[in-house]
Amino acid sequence: MAKVLHAIGLAGIFFLTVAVGDARGQTQAPLPHAAPAAPAAAIPAAEVIAKSSEVASVLGTVAEKFTPSAEIEKIERTLPEITRQIDLDFTDTSVTLGEQPPLTTIQSEQTRWQQRHLQVSSWLTVLTQRAVELRAAYDTLSRSAGIWAQTRDAVQAEQAPHAIVQQVLSTLEAIQAAQAQLKSREDAVLGLQGSLAAELSRCDEMLAQITRAQKSAVAGMLSRENPPIWSSELWARARATLPDRLSSIARGFWTNIREYLTDPARGLPVHAALFLALALATVAARRKKRQWAASGIGVSAVVNVFDRPYSAALMLVLWGASAAFSPAPDRVKDLLIAVAFVPVIRLVRPMVDPRVLSMIFTGVLLYMVDLVRRALGGAPLVEQALLVLESAVAFAALGWVLQHDRLRNIPGQVPAILRARFGPALLKLLAAGLAMGGLAAGLGFTRLARLITPAVLNGGVLALVLFAAARVARGSLAIALRTWPLDRLQMVRNHCDLLESWAQRLFFWAATFIWARRFLEYIGLLDPVVELGNAILETRLERGSISISIEDILAFGITVWAAYVLSAFIRFALREEVYPRRGVVRGMSYAYSRLVHYVILAFGFLVGLGVLGLDLSKVSVLAGAFGVGIGFGLQDVVNNFVCGLILLFERPVHVSDIVEVGGLQGEVRRIGIRASTVRTYQGADIIVPNSQFITANVTNWTLSDQLRRIDLPVGVNYGAAPQQVIKVLETVALANERILKEPPPRGLFMGYGDSSINFELRAWTDHFDNWGLIRSELAAAVYDAVYAAGMSFPFPQREVRVLGGPETGVPETSQPKGGAETLQPIRGK
Repeated sequence: MAKVLHAIGLAGIFFLTVAVGDARGQTQAPLPHAAPAAPAAAIPAAEVIAKSSEVASVLGTVAEKFTPSAEIEKIERTLPEITRQIDLDFTDTSVTLGEQPPLTTIQSEQTRWQQRHLQVSSWLTVLTQRAVELRAAYDTLSRSAGIWAQTRDAVQAEQAPHAIVQQVLSTLEAIQAAQAQLKSREDAVLGLQGSLAAELSRCDEMLAQITRAQKSAVAGMLSRENPPIWSSELWARARATLPDRLSSIARGFWTNIREYLTDPARGLPVHAALFLALALATVAARRKKRQWAASGIGVSAVVNVFDRPYSAALMLVLWGASAAFSPAPDRVKDLLIAVAFVPVIRLVRPMVDPRVLSMIFTGVLLYMVDLVRRALGGAPLVEQALLVLESAVAFAALGWVLQHDRLRNIPGQVPAILRARFGPALLKLLAAGLAMGGLAAGLGFTRLARLITPAVLNGGVLALVLFAAARVARGSLAIALRTWPLDRLQMVRNHCDLLESWAQRLFFWAATFIWARRFLEYIGLLDPVVELGNAILETRLERGSISISIEDILAFGITVWAAYVLSAFIRFALREEVYPRRGVVRGMSYAYSRLVHYVILAFGFLVGLGVLGLDLSKVSVLAGAFGVGIGFGLQDVVNNFVCGLILLFERPVHVSDIVEVGGLQGEVRRIGIRASTVRTYQGADIIVPNSQFITANVTNWTLSDQLRRIDLPVGVNYGAAPQQVIKVLETVALANERILKEPPPRGLFMGYGDSSINFELRAWTDHFDNWGLIRSELAAAVYDAVYAAGMSFPFPQREVRVLGGPETGVPETSQPKGGAETLQPIRGK
C-alpha cells in the first residue's frame, strides 16, 4: 500500500512539474524576440523601432497574464479567518485531547484537521505555482532589460538620432516598471506563502498530537479510566460538572446548526439541490416502474424500492451529508444521522420479514441513544450509565431472539446455513460481547466499553443502512438498463439479468469495504489497522539475491486478475455488440476474441512484472534460458502454440466447423493455446493438439458453406424401367422441404448387380447438422415410392450346384452322358 501511495505521489510531483514547466513555457513563449536567451550584442539602431514594438506587445501580454488572480485574492481575504479558526481549533483540540476522549472523538478531530491540512496544502500549491511563474517572467524581463541597457549605451555612444535614443529609453523604462510590478506581486505571493506555511506547520503539529493520542488510547484500552458506577465520588463529580457540560454542549449544537443554516460553504445549498435532483429522479423511476407493471413487462423486484421515492432520495442525501468528507459541522452530522433513520426504516420495512422488525427498531433506538452519549463527550457518570443501559437492552433483545428462535423459517432473508449454524452462534457471541461491554462500563473500564458496545450497535445499524443503499443502487441500475440509451445495446437486451447479477456482486463487495472502513473509523482503529496492513505488505521475502515483498506479490496478482477481467468484459462486449452489427461470422469472431484475449493477458503480465519490480535485463536472461528449454523439451508445446496462432490467423478451421482429422469426426468447440476441443457425434470431447490441424490431412465439411450432399444407393428388381426409377427417386427428393432445389437432386443409374440394378440418389441440403436424419427420411420415402410404382427390392440370389454320387444318394443314371453334373438351382435368401 505504501508503495502504491508512493507511486501516486511521484506521479503527482511529475504532473506538477510538467504544469510548472508549461506555465514557464507560456510565460516565456511571448518573449523570444524581446529577450533572447544569450544576447551577443546590443540591438542595432536600425532595429530599435521594430524591437521596441515587440517589447510593448510582450509587456502587454505579461501584464494581462499576471493581473491579480481571483483565487489568490480569495486566499488573501480568507487567510485571516482561517488563521483565527486554526487558533480556536488548536486550543479546543488540545483541551479535548487532554481529557482522554474516546477513540471516536479522536477520529473526528483527526478528520477535521486532515480537511484543514488539505485545504491549506492546496492553497500553498497554488501560491507556489504562481511564485514560480512570476520569478520566470521576472528573470526574462531582467535579461531583456540588460539588452536594452546595452542598447542605450550603444546608441548614446554612436550619437544616434534623438528619436532612436528616446525610444530606447522609454522601452527600458517600461521594462523596468513591469519588473517592479512583478517584483511587488512576487513579494506579496511569497508573504502569503510564508503565512500558509506557518499554518500548515501547525496542522502537522496537531495531527502528530492526535496520532499520539490515538496510540495512547489504544495502549490504555485495558486500564481503568473512571471509578465504578456506584462510586459516590463519581456521582459527586457528575453533579458538579454535568450542568456546565450540558450547557456547553447545547451552545455548541446551536452554534453548529446556525453555522450550517447560514454559511453556504457548510453544504446546505448543495444538499438541498442534491435532494431535489434525486427526488425528481426517483419519482421518474417510480413512474417508469408503474408503466412497466401496467404493460405486463417483467422487471426485477428490486425496483420496488422506488415505491417510496422521497425516502430513497432523502436517505442518500443525509448519509452523504454526514460522511467524513462533508463540510457540515460534526454536531450537525450527528443530527443528520439521527434523521436519516426515518427514510432508512421506511425503505427497509417492506423488504424484511415482520418478525425481525422489532430487532431493527431496537437497534436503531439504541444507536440514537449512543449518539446522545457521544454528544456528551465523555461526561462523568452519564457516559458509563448510558453504556450500561445500551449493553443491557441489547443483551436482552438478543436473548429474546435466541429464546424464541426468531431467525428460523424466515424465507428469503437469511440463508438456511446461516440460520441453522452460524446465526445462533453469532448472536451468542454478540450477546457475550455486550455483557462484557456493560460490565466494563459499570466497573469503570470506559475505553474498553466504548470499543465493545458501540461497535456492536454501529456495525448492525451500518449494515442496515448499506443494505438499503444497495437496494436503491440495484433498483437504479435495473431502471437504467431498461431505459434509453442502454436499452438500445444488444448485450443489455439479451443479458440484462446477467449484468444485474454482476452488479449485485459488485455492490456487495463495495458495501463490505465501506462497512469495514466506516466501522473501523467509528471505533477509532482505522489508522492502526492501516498501519498494520502496511507493515504486513512491506514484509520482504528474501532468498539469496531475490528480495520481494508481499505487496509486490499482491500487486502482481491483482494486475493479472484485472487484465483477465478486462479481457473477459471486452470479449463479452465484442461478442454481443460489435460482431452482430458488423456481420462477423462465428469462426472469425472467435479468432478475433482469442487474439484480443492473448494480447490483453500478455500486456497485463508485462505490467504485472513491472509492478513486481522485475528488472527487464533479467527477463532477457530468463527468455534465453526459456529458449534453451524449448530446444530440449518443449518443442511439441511451442509447436502446438504456434500452430494455434496459425489457426487463428490463417483460419483453415473455425469454431463450430465440422471436421475429420485422424479418423475423428466432430464439431470444433474451442481453439486453445496448445490444443483444440472437438466434440464427436457420440457426445465425447476429444482434445486434439493444434499441430494435427496444420500438419495432417484435415477434412473441413463447413469451411466455405454449410451445404452437404446426401448419397443414397438404391437397388431395384431387373424388371423395372431405369428411367422410371430415376424419375421416382428425383420426385421423392424434391418432395422433401429440406432438400435444396438448386442444385437439383439427381438420380443416377450406377450399374448392374448380381440380383438388382443399382441406382444412386444424390441431393443437397443446407441443414448440415441434420443431414443424417434427412437421409433417413429420404430412404423411407424411396421405399414407399418404389413399391407404389409397382417395383420391388429383390433379395440377393445364389445358385448352388449339388454334385451326384454314392454319398449323395443320387442314382448314377441321373447323371448325363459324359459325366456332366446335373445342375439343380436352389434360390433363396
